[in-house]
Amino acid sequence: MNLPEIMGYIASGLVLATFSVRTMLPLRLLGICSNIAFMSYGYLGGLYPVLILHAVLLPLNVYRFYEMYRLIKNLKDLADAPHGHGLTALLPFMHVVSFPAGTTIFRRGESADDMYLLTSGQIRLSELNLDITPGETVGEVGMFAPGARRMATAVCSMDCKLQKITRERLRELVFQNPRIGFYLIGVVTGRLLEDFEIAQGRLTPNSS
Repeated sequence: MNLPEIMGYIASGLVLATFSVRTMLPLRLLGICSNIAFMSYGYLGGLYPVLILHAVLLPLNVYRFYEMYRLIKNLKDLADAPHGHGLTALLPFMHVVSFPAGTTIFRRGESADDMYLLTSGQIRLSELNLDITPGETVGEVGMFAPGARRMATAVCSMDCKLQKITRERLRELVFQNPRIGFYLIGVVTGRLLEDFEIAQGRLTPNSS
């Protein structure tokens, strides 16, 4: 067995191994290794279409690996971040939306199809007597509530600019790496506990 054949078997074995992993980081890492092995196989065996294909796929796999690695690294302290400040790590997966003052972003009881990170302005949650300020999230509780329904009505107290992520996109990220789901649960639990303490009079709104 010559060297090109050995590299071909190694590359094929690495592709086979990708089917045994369940999360995105190991899958991308195996993909990178298989790209390198296939490039070696293509070069040594004179199979230039194989070499070119995996030379194109390699930077894509490296970028996707770095993107997910950076997200997981930035989310390590998410559960301890007040009002979800740690969710700024999700910014690469969000898009900007703007609302003028007086706009109702969502109403209590509506389907919770997305969540927001406020970057400028102020939002009032009237049922909770709570103001959302820049750097805080709104809408995350409803996404985890039974039936995925909004728990309060959100109205812009002034012109607002927000970062938005849909429930489907968030579900995709959690599927790719379940640790993200645990961090998000920590954020939602922290918000619920704080709202409970406000209701009991142990905290004043926005005292944190």
